[in-house]
Amino acid sequence: MVSQQKPLDVICLGRIAVDFYAQQIGARLEDASTFAKYLGGSSGNVAYGTAIQGLKSGMLARVGDEHMGRFLREELQRVGADTRCLITDKQRLTGLVILGIKDQETFPLIFYRDNCADMALTPEDIDESYIASSRALAITGTHLSHPNTRAAVLQALEYAQRHGLRKALDIDYRPVLWGLTSLGTVKRALSHPIRSPRAAGSVAPL
Repeated sequence: MVSQQKPLDVICLGRIAVDFYAQQIGARLEDASTFAKYLGGSSGNVAYGTAIQGLKSGMLARVGDEHMGRFLREELQRVGADTRCLITDKQRLTGLVILGIKDQETFPLIFYRDNCADMALTPEDIDESYIASSRALAITGTHLSHPNTRAAVLQALEYAQRHGLRKALDIDYRPVLWGLTSLGTVKRALSHPIRSPRAAGSVAPL
């Protein structure tokens, strides 16, 4: 039996943000004076990167109805990623991250994600027909940190299971986004031992 051809190779569900990288390599963020703007967020990066590599990727998330949200949408469209389910949230702003490179072991970063658009994703945002149109679903662990976004992830995984998609989880472990460290002390993505994201294990059977 010939398998049904699907228009998308992968749908990326989760964190998407604008990254502002300090251009003064080796400097503290306190001393940085110029920044370059990039598409960021674990799921956004996967959607962007897979599109560049020639895969047909789709982005399932929310962005704000402002300049940074439009920037992310246009960047994804520029490389050919599908943005039909990149929802414009008129009530919330796009998440931002300020980053630096101080040395080989120190990468200071500050998340600006309080009530941001991508963390407002709900189960109602998950279109079963859209999920069914892909060969794979890639989700971000950050969206398991909040009840609403976790419910959206579980809904997407249920549809993915129903329609035979391959499923991938990017742990994307950021202690500050799980409330395990203060907002001003983040230096590395894995600077603290993984304690809280047991929720990631709860989706493994799916």
